Amino acid sequence: MYLKKIIFLSCTLMLFSCQSSNINQTATENSQVENISAEFSKPAVYQAMKKVIDWQLTRFNKETNLFEGYENDAYMSSTDADSHPQGWVYAAFHVGMSRWSSLAETQGEKKYIQLQHDIAKKNKYLFAPRVYNADDYAIGQLYLDLYEKYKDPEMLVPLKVIFELIMQNPATVDLDFEKVTQNFAHKESHMAEEFAGRSFPLAPCKSRWCWADSFFMGPPVWIHLSEVTGDKRYLEFANKEFWATANYLWDDKDDLFFRDSRFFDKREANGEKVIWARGVGWVAAGLARILESLPADHVDRPKYEDTFKRMMARLAGSQQDDGLWRPSVLAPESKPFKESSGTALITFAYASGINQGILDKQKYLPVISKAWAGLVDAVQPSGKLGWVQKIGYAPDSVSSEDTQVFAIGAFLLSGTEIYKLSSK
Repeated sequence: MYLKKIIFLSCTLMLFSCQSSNINQTATENSQVENISAEFSKPAVYQAMKKVIDWQLTRFNKETNLFEGYENDAYMSSTDADSHPQGWVYAAFHVGMSRWSSLAETQGEKKYIQLQHDIAKKNKYLFAPRVYNADDYAIGQLYLDLYEKYKDPEMLVPLKVIFELIMQNPATVDLDFEKVTQNFAHKESHMAEEFAGRSFPLAPCKSRWCWADSFFMGPPVWIHLSEVTGDKRYLEFANKEFWATANYLWDDKDDLFFRDSRFFDKREANGEKVIWARGVGWVAAGLARILESLPADHVDRPKYEDTFKRMMARLAGSQQDDGLWRPSVLAPESKPFKESSGTALITFAYASGINQGILDKQKYLPVISKAWAGLVDAVQPSGKLGWVQKIGYAPDSVSSEDTQVFAIGAFLLSGTEIYKLSSK
């Protein structure tokens, strides 16, 4: 009898081990067969997120820490700068994944947070190669989230070293966006740095936060590190650099942000400015995250909140009937395609703003409800999130089959905040 119990326990442990190790190979049966809905209830919102993340994780390779392809355009080649496993694409994914992991753990599902912990340990808590570029240290948010759970000081060592170096030797480049080119005998091309077989184009202003996306990648990490460590230097550095760029890219007439200086004079066919949905989405979501960690008594907090409120009020008027924003916010007809990544980032900002007590719930809940319905509609029966504009920097075409890793993070961000808003 005793021997039978040992055999039974051994088999049970082996089965559990196999199930845990195959999270990247097989999504749970429930996520494949259960339908999802846009109902504003905790079970429905949770199931929608679970469906999307479980499908996405079937494409994850634990050996390389990379998502791998089923489509030519969905994931980047191993020589593409954006494919770096500690780069911005994966960082944006993990920002949302961390919040989902914490929520899932409360429901008894610990495999997601364990996966993130394993990824971070395999990363050795390191970053992509460019020290000053926010895209390459945005992954620090994952390490901060894990530190708050496990309190392992090792998780923050590389982040502190990098930020100390930046503070002691701050970049002073101009915020004007221009890629460095070099002339050859027969052609002109962008100069690039080579790291681990990847080519990273040179844009000097990216040593600072000169583009809209950086507001999501950079300052939330600096300010969260300040909150965690109590070191105010991180906060003050971030505050100074944030306003340098915000004052530069902010359009006071339309209460929106240009993506970068290349768009100051560009206009759509209808005469409106070129305001990229995902670009302004990065800003909106970045501001929401900044406000989560910014001290309530900080001298500039009213400025952050005022900018946030004005931008969110303006964006509400450009939401389309299906709940999604179009790639070009002020000229939806110019690129008349649904776009889920920008929509998810903007939706997160609305929901987080309400949950933080900054935005008016009665005013913006209908916007969120319509946006969430549109996002859930963009999820295919398999769990694949579609209608994601490919990696770029301006409004472009999109199809229902297009997807990208960073959009999953945005979907999880919006879902976890909507889950908090749900009353049942």
